[in-house]
Amino acid sequence: MNFRERASLCAFALALVTCEASPEVKIPQFPDGGLLRTGKALTRDQLFFFEGMFDTTSASDVFGSQMAVRSAPGTISLLTDLNAAFAPLQAACLPDRTVVLEGYWQYPTHADAGLVRLFVDPPAVAEALCAGQVPAATTDLKLIGVYGRDNDFPAIPFALGWNHALKPFRGTFFTVAHHGACEITDHCGTSPNTLESVRLAERIGSNAAELDVRVTRDQIPIFFHDPGLSGSLVRGTFCHGKVAEVSLAELRGSCAAQYGEVIPTVQEMLDMMVSQTELEGVYLDMKVPEAVLPSARIASKIVTDLKARNTNADPSDDRKFSPVVGIPTEDVLNAWRAAKSTLMQEGLDLPPCLIEYDPDLVIAEDCLAWGPTWTEGPRVADVQRVRAAGAGTIFWTINQTDFINQFLTDAQPNGIISARAALLFFRYQAIGTPPPKPTRAQ
Repeated sequence: MNFRERASLCAFALALVTCEASPEVKIPQFPDGGLLRTGKALTRDQLFFFEGMFDTTSASDVFGSQMAVRSAPGTISLLTDLNAAFAPLQAACLPDRTVVLEGYWQYPTHADAGLVRLFVDPPAVAEALCAGQVPAATTDLKLIGVYGRDNDFPAIPFALGWNHALKPFRGTFFTVAHHGACEITDHCGTSPNTLESVRLAERIGSNAAELDVRVTRDQIPIFFHDPGLSGSLVRGTFCHGKVAEVSLAELRGSCAAQYGEVIPTVQEMLDMMVSQTELEGVYLDMKVPEAVLPSARIASKIVTDLKARNTNADPSDDRKFSPVVGIPTEDVLNAWRAAKSTLMQEGLDLPPCLIEYDPDLVIAEDCLAWGPTWTEGPRVADVQRVRAAGAGTIFWTINQTDFINQFLTDAQPNGIISARAALLFFRYQAIGTPPPKPTRAQ
């Protein structure tokens, strides 16, 4: 079976399940708040200390033989390729000068989850952390404790031992969350295209997000995938019709996302991503041409504000974030060309663009990146040609291990869109090659 036949079979299998919504999921929590409630949270700089590849010295049947450990604000995430498992944990120094990591683990594609409690070893490392220091890197670092299943109190041995440092990924390789943390058929407890799902995406391995943009009747750009308000995507007795035929007020008054979240505007989402996360970019997938100009205006203001902020800040405090206008069709491209003209007439900065369907247009339109579908294969020659012109490549949407491996090794892209952030991040760390950065303005 050749690549296209395999891709078609896989895409057909995925289509069979996309119409099914996942059941309600309750994320396990320690009933009393756990030990974290008695401790002092570690600082952001201290959380960086934990990043690396760790050997799983117990519980490898559940978590795989290795786990990638990376940090985000307030979180230490354990990520693996076994069932795309992830464990977002928080860390605190306890009164007895030990350091605890607590949270939950989960398989996104199964209803399997449980609690996790780990302690930092050796004691000298915990003591340094409790003294407010960032310890020197040590190959002796271990995380030793227990995990559980469902809401059972954790009691099964679980231990990790540091093996080696992570490959560069910040500003280098983009694990792009597909609509947020998980697919609608997954068991993550958040809805696609919501603030909550994007926050979770960062905690489980993503450093960028791909989100779907539509406009309401009153021309407010919002994040929503489908043209209609179907029962598998939203809640609300009176929530029906087409997105383009309701105002934002009507949408907010009648509808909520699958798990009850507010359907966000583009402005709300980008403000949250810049101010509350370390995510490095967002791929604004324009579902309709009418979404381009209002979204580009918002993205332009983000670009302008970040330029001013970074000009006045210490270089070490620069906030790197790119809101990229995604162009999937000729109609959207024409809307982008018109939007560029309008923005330039208004004296506004142009946000970067990404074209999905034609690498030659990426070069001609001076876009930051090409965004091809995975179903045509790695297209190595096209990736290299785009790269030679100073642009990058972000493939969409790859969730299967064997395809992720093939694209990482053959194409060596700048990023991949996936609903399996933990799996993708782990495979990049295991076999990926850090790609050169695009030289076009970002």
